[in-house]
Amino acid sequence: MRSVSGQSFRRWVVRWAALLACGLMPLTPVWAETFRNQFSGAAWHPETSVFECRLVQPIAQFGAAIFTRRAGEEQRFVLHSNNRVLAAGEAGIRAENPEWREMVDPQALGVVSASGDDALAMDWQGSQKLASALREGRRLVFSHRAWAETDRPVNVMVEPVGFRDGFTTFTDCLSDLLPVNFDQVERTALYFPAGFNDIPETEVDKLNRIAEYAKADEKVVRLYVDGHTDGTGLRAENLELSQERAELITQYLTDRGIPQDRIITRWHGERYPVGSNRTEEGRTENRRVTVRLERSDDRLSAR
Repeated sequence: MRSVSGQSFRRWVVRWAALLACGLMPLTPVWAETFRNQFSGAAWHPETSVFECRLVQPIAQFGAAIFTRRAGEEQRFVLHSNNRVLAAGEAGIRAENPEWREMVDPQALGVVSASGDDALAMDWQGSQKLASALREGRRLVFSHRAWAETDRPVNVMVEPVGFRDGFTTFTDCLSDLLPVNFDQVERTALYFPAGFNDIPETEVDKLNRIAEYAKADEKVVRLYVDGHTDGTGLRAENLELSQERAELITQYLTDRGIPQDRIITRWHGERYPVGSNRTEEGRTENRRVTVRLERSDDRLSAR
């Protein structure tokens, strides 16, 4: 029995020393405040749509660990806090085996900046590193200082329970994401060469993305199409040219499945320049048709 107890003690010392060397344990002998789930509550929950893929583990009394990817953006990992818990600064991350697995030395995974207000966030490369550790069945531990008591360490534990199945659902969702999100198509400018009243090939991809998003998002209730020209030529001719271009864009959108009664088409000629008509660069900016999407929740928030 003495031999077994001695081995256990030596393992504990080795592990403690490894944590200390990684800078993941405090030098002062204070108890850390730890946020973690019980085994039964440590599951991962996929949330999938064509707009965003999420894989979420709620963390009791803290917030949630979230792998997320919005349409048109890269994958991220976010450690979201419901209340201000962590101080601003750099938090350490380590991967370690849960209690039910054989004890091995923890693996330092680097540091991440904490804002102090809401969350820790990691980019695609960092999130993949965390996902790899969770797939191997290792727990993630984020270590930092408390916001209210800067000498008190805080540990937030993210468990690997059910992660593999959840991450499979998450990665399957990625292939169905739209190519863009609402922020990226809410307002789009389509530019025309001088005297040109056909859709330039350079602008077709923009239009296709607008049409694809507007058809997928049932909250999009209006599309405003506004035609503009530069200040070259007669005003009456410019007004007519801006009308031709705006109606051309409207027709393209309706041909791709956008109901015409959801589109409001307007034309303004040279009345609303965004650049100087005295320069070629400015005139290029003015020869445009803008497409703006309006969502139902935008209308409610404006009241």
